[in-house]
Amino acid sequence: MFHSKANNQQINQSTSNQSSRQSRYRSNSQTIFFIVLIYSALIGSAQYAQGASVTLMWNPNSPAENVIGYRLYYGTESRNYAFMIDITDETSNKISHLEKGQNYYFAVTAFNAAGEESDFSEEIAVNTCTYRLFQKKRVFNTAGGVKKIKVRTQVNCEWVAQSGESWLRIMEGEDDSAGNGFVTYSVDPNPDPEKRTAVLMIGGKQFKVIQRGSTLP
Repeated sequence: MFHSKANNQQINQSTSNQSSRQSRYRSNSQTIFFIVLIYSALIGSAQYAQGASVTLMWNPNSPAENVIGYRLYYGTESRNYAFMIDITDETSNKISHLEKGQNYYFAVTAFNAAGEESDFSEEIAVNTCTYRLFQKKRVFNTAGGVKKIKVRTQVNCEWVAQSGESWLRIMEGEDDSAGNGFVTYSVDPNPDPEKRTAVLMIGGKQFKVIQRGSTLP
């Protein structure tokens, strides 16, 4: 199993670095071919973002291009990356300790033994917002009723609440919300003897509602 020799470095002037890289290598026909390939190299890319960790994968360049490693750039501004990681023997990398509740942007370059570096790949954006519901389900009697669910997330993280059933109605929280908040919902009376079940989706989390059936006279 290979282990990446990664060195996490902070970048002070990534935008100027990008401009100088482009002007320096566009005059080299071999490197232009190299750039075209790396532009399609970042695939699927953000495989998951759990909490504040992101794992990325990309396609390797052709052996004919004599690539000896890759550089993974990332930051909270699109195309203006604050950090860079050198990766010499893998085509994937896990980045941990990212701040929750942020939009992060990632791109990859490739480099050869001569120190030539390609242009940036296609950019991938990942949101590190996390959401928590203070309940996972609620059971109602036949009469139904009105209740609230508490939602916890980071300050700038947006969320909406959605219901797929007409008898489970959202009274507050259906529109875009951000940060901590509440969802107020109502359950209509159940006219049938069978119990019924529905799900509220809130910030990508499921909240299950179960209602008992009516009692036969």
